[in-house]
Amino acid sequence: MKVLIVDDERIERNGIKFLLGNRKEELTVFEAANGREALEMLKKERMDILFTDVKMPFMTGTELVEQARGLQPDIEMVIFSGYGEFEYAKQAIKSGVENYVLKPVDPIEFHSTFDKLKAKIADRQEREQASQETQVDLERYFLGKYIYQGTAELLEKIRERVDISEWEKVRALFLIESDDNFFEEQEFSAQEKLCEELNQKVDFLNLSPERELCLLKSECDYPVFAKHICEVLSRAYGEKFYVAAGNRLDSIHDMPEAFKDLDMLMENKFYRKDDRVFLSQEKAEDVSAEQFMNDSIGYMIEDIHLNDLIHLQEHFKGLKKSAKSFQKYSQIYTKFLFSNLVKELYSQQHLEGRSLEESIQKIYELQSMEEVLKEIEVMIEAFEQRLDESKENSRDEVERAKSYIYAHYSEDISVEILAEQVYLSPGYFSYIFKKETGQNLSRFVKEYRIEQAKKRLAETNMKIVQICQETGFSNVSYFIKSFREYYGCTPEQFRKGELKDE
Repeated sequence: MKVLIVDDERIERNGIKFLLGNRKEELTVFEAANGREALEMLKKERMDILFTDVKMPFMTGTELVEQARGLQPDIEMVIFSGYGEFEYAKQAIKSGVENYVLKPVDPIEFHSTFDKLKAKIADRQEREQASQETQVDLERYFLGKYIYQGTAELLEKIRERVDISEWEKVRALFLIESDDNFFEEQEFSAQEKLCEELNQKVDFLNLSPERELCLLKSECDYPVFAKHICEVLSRAYGEKFYVAAGNRLDSIHDMPEAFKDLDMLMENKFYRKDDRVFLSQEKAEDVSAEQFMNDSIGYMIEDIHLNDLIHLQEHFKGLKKSAKSFQKYSQIYTKFLFSNLVKELYSQQHLEGRSLEESIQKIYELQSMEEVLKEIEVMIEAFEQRLDESKENSRDEVERAKSYIYAHYSEDISVEILAEQVYLSPGYFSYIFKKETGQNLSRFVKEYRIEQAKKRLAETNMKIVQICQETGFSNVSYFIKSFREYYGCTPEQFRKGELKDE
């Protein structure tokens, strides 16, 4: 604490300094010989406690406390006065000074007064910190709502509730994912490590035990930054991490769509396990036209194998966009690559109208790249139509998975466990789950667990730690933080009826 002693007599100041020196607290003591000097100090330095004599030259103690209150409203003040100066003391009390000590100062009375001031300051600081934490919780709560449900109308409502000026500084988003529940145990440690080594202005939002969103507030080479995130975490924790990096954000209104793009990019990890960083096409590293065509068709074959229509369209769109650069390669080679794509389409769904052999023959008979792409596009549309006709099966599989989550949410749940329950590959199951529910699996599980925790808080007297364990959270701190970010208040505040309105 910082303490300012104001008295025109040095011997009096030394006496107070002696009493303060006998205390156990860590104190920084300033002194001034009159009110003018004291005010100059108060203009430059924030003080916790002001001790002032009531009768001094140039300015009385009562005048000083009135002006000090204007400079530092939260400062605690103590008036010293003799028996003949009681009128001054009464004026000081009217000015809001609650603490009055007679001269000569009794050490017992002095220490008792200081203890009261110390407790009052600690209580105020605790309330200020709680208020700041509540504000941060609300900001994260609304940020989570906005990136998942973002609309211009929602943003305006949020703007009325919290300060979103920091959101407007965000220039890019990076989605970080682990193979296990890494962020449930190591979130704060990982954030500190990244802030220390990235040397950029960043903020974080936890999405689930496996997922963390990094919000970059400065300009940089985004692909390089994504790789750096991956390297820092892998080196520090010896685990596998994946990072999806999008394009530059020009406006806060772009944030929800940018997050959707990252979510889609991250799905690549299910069938590209050797890759660690996934970039949007605009930011992908330069490769030769031949390599790009090979890679694109390879990705499309994997998309077809997993019935991943979203990525199939994305990769095909990129292929069409770059088609002009393929013209220097032989027609036979190009048609051979596309015939492999046709084979995969037929291996997954029989397309009506003609056989596989007839479709491949058709590809080889076409006279231009434009005609080949158009023919492939027709086949992809037919493939999508056949998948739509069988989507009822997908809905049943997702419902079975959801039933498993509802019955086993207190246990370890992963995409691999759920995919095994419905006899699908993890990649394809993740895709159909998100398509049917509109949510990433880990987010769905986390929200259901928090809803169950909320129910227990409202209906039982169970301890917080017990609720944490029974709802599938292994870390109490992470549970409390997640609850605050989801509902805008702590579990204890919710139990007391302090749930924040949306």
